[in-house]
Amino acid sequence: MLLINRFIRLIEDHAESLSLQWVKIIRNNPLTAGYSALSKETLHDIVYSRFRRLGQWIGKQEGRDRDIAEQFCDIGVHAAQSGIKSSEMVYSFMLERDLLWSYILDEGIVTEGIDLNRAIEFSHQLNYFYEKAIYFAIVGHEGQLASSTDLKGHSVFDKTFEGFKHWIVVQ
Repeated sequence: MLLINRFIRLIEDHAESLSLQWVKIIRNNPLTAGYSALSKETLHDIVYSRFRRLGQWIGKQEGRDRDIAEQFCDIGVHAAQSGIKSSEMVYSFMLERDLLWSYILDEGIVTEGIDLNRAIEFSHQLNYFYEKAIYFAIVGHEGQLASSTDLKGHSVFDKTFEGFKHWIVVQ
């Protein structure tokens, strides 16, 4: 577990440089062209806060899944309002996750077999987090297209969250 915490700290401590790399990747990728309408500073701020809070998001604390769901529904709403297609938004999350994983591997921390097992465990946690994030961002994006007030209301969000809860709450 200590190595996983080290991975998280490494990402959080290097959130600035990782954010700048992500902005460059997003702005230069034709599959995320919708993000070009946003300033570099806005893009930086979008991802920087996620990188700085990665330990909070990945940790399995009670109530955290609802926080993730609400946060990423809001991200989806803002993406839709900014004219970003859902496919561009999803791909930006995929690129974000891949950037973090590549960074961990490139840092040379994984040197022994036991380290590799911990790295694989971290990769699973990272994937699990991004799967939840992507799902709820899409819920928010679709909700914005239908009616943002419905999504914010308890009925639609709670129904979506409760229906999905069997998968996101892991013992």
